[in-house]
Amino acid sequence: MSDPEKRIERLRLLARLNRLISSSLDYDEALTAIAKAACEIMAVPSVSVWVADEETRTVTVRAFSDDRLGSGFNPKPIAFGELGVGWVALHRQPLHVPDIDAPDSPIGQREWFRARGLRSAYAVPILFHEQVLGVLSLTRATPFELDDDDHELLDGLVAQAAVAIRNARLFAGSETRRRTAEALADLLRLLSQTLEVETVAQRIAEDVRDLLHVGAASVYHLEPETEDLVVIASSVSPDSGFDWVLVLPRGYGTCGIAVQQKAPFASPDVLADSRVIYSDGARERLRHTDYRAVLAVPLLVQNRPIGAIAVADGAGRVFSETAVQLLQAFADQAAVALEHARLYDEAEHRRRQAEDTEERLRGLFERVPVGIYRTTPEGRILDVNRALVTMLGYPDRATLLAMNAADFYARSEDRARWRSTIERDGLIRDMEVELRRHDGSVISARESARAVCTPGGRVLHYEGTLEDVTERKRAEIAQRQAEALRSVTHLANAAAHEINNPLLVITGNLELMARRLGPDDPNRESIQRTLDACHRISEMVQHMGKITRLEVRDEWPGLSAILDLKKSAEAKDS
Repeated sequence: MSDPEKRIERLRLLARLNRLISSSLDYDEALTAIAKAACEIMAVPSVSVWVADEETRTVTVRAFSDDRLGSGFNPKPIAFGELGVGWVALHRQPLHVPDIDAPDSPIGQREWFRARGLRSAYAVPILFHEQVLGVLSLTRATPFELDDDDHELLDGLVAQAAVAIRNARLFAGSETRRRTAEALADLLRLLSQTLEVETVAQRIAEDVRDLLHVGAASVYHLEPETEDLVVIASSVSPDSGFDWVLVLPRGYGTCGIAVQQKAPFASPDVLADSRVIYSDGARERLRHTDYRAVLAVPLLVQNRPIGAIAVADGAGRVFSETAVQLLQAFADQAAVALEHARLYDEAEHRRRQAEDTEERLRGLFERVPVGIYRTTPEGRILDVNRALVTMLGYPDRATLLAMNAADFYARSEDRARWRSTIERDGLIRDMEVELRRHDGSVISARESARAVCTPGGRVLHYEGTLEDVTERKRAEIAQRQAEALRSVTHLANAAAHEINNPLLVITGNLELMARRLGPDDPNRESIQRTLDACHRISEMVQHMGKITRLEVRDEWPGLSAILDLKKSAEAKDS
């Protein structure tokens, strides 16, 4: 594989692992995902993540890429400036230690490293807007020799790690935070599926307008040559006549100020704010709308501005610190998306330059990113492209060509349906099938095919395409499960409220009756049993108000499973 192809592959791996890194807002899960992602992207045997505490000025190891490698490591906090990771946290600079056993080596616990064959270390700070969130430490047997591509990939991973750690710290608890977390998770899924900046930017604009309850939102891209800010996506309330200024010259508008200051900027009325500059035409347009309260945050990559996000609402609105933090979270993700797209575009350009000499020798067959095949009516495979070999997990093209097409289908009925359709119609469009990979695992795919015939109608061969849709189907299932949980939660909360009020009346009256009865009164025992039942109902009502997942149990054979309220309301890690 050529160097440009390796770069493309590693960037694609980074794109896929972005979702893994931030798929969980659970702090420790996020840190472990970061360590594993760094381990895979940088091709090293061991990665550890250290978390910084600004108050105590210490760093503490919180996650390893492999728990087995992490066993026996002393988790004692290390002060800023002490040993290797402490030095990185204090100076906010990478540190390369070629030989851990060297006399001047700043690495501690050397015996632990030697026992695992780790002789060299490379540590980088995890920074977020000049704040130290932690340290990422990579170790292997030989000294590190990182080229420009390695540094760019490591910078991208650290940037995404900073966003993941910040999000895990920031979004936990309230309904708004839950919705924000879901929106960020959806955005990360989208990032793993596409590198189209406009698509991602449009999703961000729509999400922030909904979550901040504002009338309009937009995403601007900074043009490097002119330093103008250009709108690449916007979302505006349908009942308003508001239009964003499509191009902001350097320093103009709230976005221009946010970019220059590299910090959020807000104004309750931009027309009355002497700090905000607009052209005469833009100022005249703003006079005809009430959306004059604007909050803007910069898009920063390694403290370098590449754009901005802005939201607008009715004049006089003062944006809270929570609103600023929420918008900044989306800005950080947008910055990662735009930067990744830029890196990908540059890598694509390098790849095209490297392939110019052989372009005339290669056809569309090998360049299409979906699997392509050509088979005989009997199922003998005549040809496949590289994408299909990869999709089905075969070691090489020759091994796959030795198979019969019927062997790919995990379900015989899929192959039978495919054959009957193409023999009847000569064509198949977007048929969903399940395929068995070389290692025995099953994936979902979308298949299209056509029959290639002689002028007399005899079938020469079939040619078709296969697209892996496994992740998309998993995402659809996860979405349906989340919707089901929301429906059950809303219903349970409403039911709990309706039950609780009359239950309080019943319990109160029973307790009054019990007080009036003598200790030997025959009715006292039945009243106590009724009170016990009321307390049991009260416990169930409390569980109904704390549902965080769906757990069911089979209570009686032959009947449908029922919701287990207690387990559904328990904390996930309990």
